[in-house]
Amino acid sequence: MATITHASVQRLCWVKECTDQWQLSSRRESGALDPGSSAPSKAGPHRQQRYRKEWEADSALKPWLQDVSNDPLKAKCRVCIVVIVVELTALAKKLQERKFSVMCDESTDIGSVKTSCVVVRFFYVDSLSVESKFWELYDVCNADDPESVERGATGKSLYEGMMKTFKDHNVPIKNMIGFGADGCSVMMGVNNSVSSHFRSDCPGLVVMKCICHSAHLCASQACRSLPRRCEDLAREVYNFFKCSSKRQSEYKQFQSFCDLKPHKVLHPSQTRWLSLVAVVQRLLEQWEALKLFFSEKWLTEKLLAIELIINSLHDPFMKLYFMFLDWVLPNFTEFNKFFQSDKAVITVLHDKVSMLFRDLLLSFMDRTYVMKTDLNTVNPERRDRHLSDSQMYLGVKVMQGLNNPSIQEKKAQQQEFFQRCRSFLVVACTEIKKRYNFNDGVLSKLNCLCPKNALSSEFRERIPSLFPLASELPLIVPPDDHSLLQKLDDQWRMFPILQHELKNLVNESPDKFWGEVSQKESSFSDLANFALTALCLPHSNAECERVFSKVNLFKTKQRNRLKTRTANGALLSASCIKGSCVHFTPANDMFSRINNHAQLFQNIREHEFDLEEDS
Repeated sequence: MATITHASVQRLCWVKECTDQWQLSSRRESGALDPGSSAPSKAGPHRQQRYRKEWEADSALKPWLQDVSNDPLKAKCRVCIVVIVVELTALAKKLQERKFSVMCDESTDIGSVKTSCVVVRFFYVDSLSVESKFWELYDVCNADDPESVERGATGKSLYEGMMKTFKDHNVPIKNMIGFGADGCSVMMGVNNSVSSHFRSDCPGLVVMKCICHSAHLCASQACRSLPRRCEDLAREVYNFFKCSSKRQSEYKQFQSFCDLKPHKVLHPSQTRWLSLVAVVQRLLEQWEALKLFFSEKWLTEKLLAIELIINSLHDPFMKLYFMFLDWVLPNFTEFNKFFQSDKAVITVLHDKVSMLFRDLLLSFMDRTYVMKTDLNTVNPERRDRHLSDSQMYLGVKVMQGLNNPSIQEKKAQQQEFFQRCRSFLVVACTEIKKRYNFNDGVLSKLNCLCPKNALSSEFRERIPSLFPLASELPLIVPPDDHSLLQKLDDQWRMFPILQHELKNLVNESPDKFWGEVSQKESSFSDLANFALTALCLPHSNAECERVFSKVNLFKTKQRNRLKTRTANGALLSASCIKGSCVHFTPANDMFSRINNHAQLFQNIREHEFDLEEDS
């Protein structure tokens, strides 16, 4: 039975391959395909394939293949559907019992179908960690529902669609403590957005903008302060090579001559969070080889595009701008990478944002002003606190490049360079301050849940009570539950006495740490449960982006008619299996459902997955 489940789950992910196999077998029998051929005949007319009972005699298909009643043009995998139902049922049962946060995003796939992805984040007792789990992928505009088509992707329709997914599985809305999404108006707008409906229907719910989206937008906005020709150079170089195998082969000779690795020139994408810094670093690495290559091309081809590129590559200030970007962009990239993690890193979010903001400020503003002024009141545009051009810090490479005689003799261009770099830093800091509230009542206090701070007696002198944080989370600790509030405070004050017993867990992640406390120290169970619930708050929307990336892997140009419910089933199966299906051990509930034929056919009717016709 376990072997059947493994094979069935694999086939769910590649259902079209099964369809092709049936079509191939049928065409061979009908004479449309030669017995020894492996490809369909192009001369044969296309026809709709009906289900054939003969297929069930095939030993490879018999254990899992099943017809669909009242529809001879469809077939089902009897085991895969059960796996999907069990996974969703088990996840719904967990959400019915504990607090959780929800993350949402929308996207349009290659088939021009707009879908919304819902991910839930909760504490998983079995692994003693906070995990993000895929919940559902559904159509925003359902052709079977004219009202949804007319409304479109509005905040209200997205909110109602999301809430319907929870109501259908009897998940109580009162268990929801947080909502996370990107900062677009339909998600985070003041009026008629998803977040505004959440605030209206769920008072006290914590709404978080994705910090990764925010960091990317800050860097993108700041890059507009630099000359447009910097971006033009990156795009023109990429476009010159992208469609020509001959040019790429010729360029490899110049790379070999300059003793460089044969790396390709990268594409500067506007939507990929981490692409820009990689493009800058690759151009700087290949700068000399590119100069030689385009110099030779200019002598032989005399193209306008080559003239623009060669002029930029021989401009010393152009390289200086790229050196500046090579220093400043990794600050955003490393920050972004850190918070793309699905681990419980929300406890350090405030400190990380403060560190990034202060580091950028210190590169162009007076140190005393930055260090002694509250970050929420610092004004990056305050000119009287700006450093002079010679005092600004723009990276080691820029400092070395400024010693170039060809740069020192051009005072006007040198002044423009400093002015644009200063503008970049001012805009970046202004955008960070606009998108993040340094006085946020929740994020500014969550660092007390870090293991090191929680066990520190010195930290108690600064944070003697947990009440300020608990009062900001009314959906975790009801304001009128004074008994629980007092228990939390008493346990918080006494918790440092476990410093010696828990010293081996200080370096663990916060969720692992508090999970172990909840298992070992019953006298601190209320404090541990509060911490684990607070750690479920979303810090980024990266998990939703990963779901859409998975969809793009199996919904391709060749499979653009794949139904959203089929994709949803594949994602649920992948979430259930976690890795290779060969080592997957089905739960007892799965076997019981497989053996229960009445339940099986009921699940088939409720979760139909259309097999695509080979058109």
